[in-house]
Amino acid sequence: MASVLNRTTKEYRIVADTSGFPPAEWIINSAQADALFAAGVPSYYWNIVGDVVTEMTAAEKAAFDLAGLNRSRDLKLTDFNNVEDILRALVQVLIDEVNTLRVAAGLPARTLAQLRTAIRNKLGT
Repeated sequence: MASVLNRTTKEYRIVADTSGFPPAEWIINSAQADALFAAGVPSYYWNIVGDVVTEMTAAEKAAFDLAGLNRSRDLKLTDFNNVEDILRALVQVLIDEVNTLRVAAGLPARTLAQLRTAIRNKLGT
C-alpha cells in the first residue's frame, strides 16, 4: 500500500496504485504525512512546503482555529443580514424599545452596528 497527499486540499489517502496521482498535485509516500496521519493529527494542521510535510506549531494551530471561528462568525452574521424583512424589522423595533429604556436610565442608545457586533461576539462561544 502507498499513501498520497494532495498539495492543495491536504486530502490524505491510502491507495494501492499511485499512477493516477500526478506528483505536481500529490505528494506520494511522504513519511512525514504517514507519521502525522498515524499520530491522529488532522491534515488541516499540516504545513506543506515543497515535498516536506510538518505539523503546525501550537501558535499556528491557535491562529488557524481563530481564523476558522472568525469565518464561522462572519457567515452567521451574513445569515443575520439576510433574514426576512419582518425579522429585521422586529430586531429594529426591539432595539428602539431597549434604547428608550436605556435613555430613560441615563445610558447611551445602542446602534444596529453595536448590536451586530455584540451578536457576532456571542456566536460560536
